Amino acid sequence: MNEEDIIKQRIKDYQQADGVRPLICGNNNKHEKLYPKVLEQGLVLLCPNCNYTQTYIPDLFFDDGFYEWLRGMKSLS
Repeated sequence: MNEEDIIKQRIKDYQQADGVRPLICGNNNKHEKLYPKVLEQGLVLLCPNCNYTQTYIPDLFFDDGFYEWLRGMKSLS
């Protein structure tokens, strides 16, 4: 797995976890959760309901310690 694939998986896991605030659309917070995708400009977050694209990936997804904590949270649910 390359780094983009690892970060994509971390974002997917985060978006499915209970007890965290999901990453949501900047146009309409009632839309479905954002999902990660690699485009020409690199890894972005997309809204499945409109054309909203977030190019900023929060730093926490690059933090191995945070991901281990998140995996622990998922195993508790």
